[in-house]
Amino acid sequence: MPKSYSRGTALACCLFAGAAFGAQFPVAGHILKSVDPLYFVFIRYVLAAIVFTILLAVQEGPRAFRPDGRGWLLWLLGTLAFTGYNGLVFIGQHLVGPAGPILSSVMMGFMPLATAFILFLWKGARLSPVTTVCIVVGIVGVFLVATKGDFGALLGGGATIWALLLMLAAVVCWCVFTVGASLFPTWSPLRYTTLACLGGTLCNAIVVGVGSPTGLLRTPAWSDLTANVWPFLYMALIGGVAAVLAWNTACKIMSPVDAALFTNNVIPIVSLAITAMSGYRVGLPELGGVALTLAALIANNLAMRRRTAAGRAAARTQA
Repeated sequence: MPKSYSRGTALACCLFAGAAFGAQFPVAGHILKSVDPLYFVFIRYVLAAIVFTILLAVQEGPRAFRPDGRGWLLWLLGTLAFTGYNGLVFIGQHLVGPAGPILSSVMMGFMPLATAFILFLWKGARLSPVTTVCIVVGIVGVFLVATKGDFGALLGGGATIWALLLMLAAVVCWCVFTVGASLFPTWSPLRYTTLACLGGTLCNAIVVGVGSPTGLLRTPAWSDLTANVWPFLYMALIGGVAAVLAWNTACKIMSPVDAALFTNNVIPIVSLAITAMSGYRVGLPELGGVALTLAALIANNLAMRRRTAAGRAAARTQA
C-alpha cells in the first residue's frame, strides 16, 4: 500500500474513531438511566462480538481464530479493554450523573499523557519537561471538569473522587490494550480485536452471571432494553465495532502516538457538543477544563513529533 494512501487512510480512521468514541458517552448516558453499567457493557459486547466473529470468518477464515499459543495473553488484553475499561469508565460516568459524558470524554482524551506517565513508572522512560508540564495542565483541566471549578468538593470525597479514580483505572486498561497490539505485529487489526473481544465478552458474562444471582447487579427489565434498542445498536456496531477497528487500524499504520494526536482531540469536543445539545448546561469551568486538556494534548503530541523528527535527522547525519 502506498505510503500516501496509508497516511490518508489512517487520518480518516482517526477522525471517524474520535467522532464515534466522543458520541458514545452521551449515548451511553441515556442507556445508563435505566440499565446497570455492567449489564450495559455485557449486552454491548455480546452484540459486538457476534459482528466481529462474522467479519473475521468472512475476511480471514477459520484459521484466524487460532490464538497461536497466546490465548491467555489475548484473554488478559481483552479483559482489560472490554471488561476493565468499559466497566470502569461507565460505572464512573453513572456515578457523576448528567455531567458524566463530558468527564468521561475528557479522561479518555487524557490517554496520551497517561501513557507517558505509565511508561515512566514501568520502564523508567524519562519524562521531558514539556510532557511533565502537559500532564500537570491536563490534570488541572480534568479537575475543572469534574468539580465545575469547586476544587474543595474533592476534599469531601463522594461520587466525584471515586468516578475519577475509576476512570483513571479505565484509561490504564485501554492504554495497555492499545500497546498490546504491538505484540501481534503480523496480525490484522480485525483479528487482534476479535479474539481480544471474545475473551473480554467471556469475562463480562462471568461478571453478570455471578453478580445477578447475588444481588450485586440489577437485571434490566425487558421494557428498559426495548426502549434502548437504537442506543444499544449504536454502542455495539458503531462505538464497539467500527470505531475500535478504525482505532486499531490507525495505530497499526501511524503508531499510537500519531493516532492519538488526532483521535483524542476530537473525542471531548464531540461529546461536549452532543451533551450540550441534549439540554445539559455546560458551565465556564467545564469549558475551561476541556480547553486546558486539549491544549495539553496538542502541545505534548507536537513536542513528541518534533523530538522524533530531530532524532531521525540526527541518525541520518551520523550515518
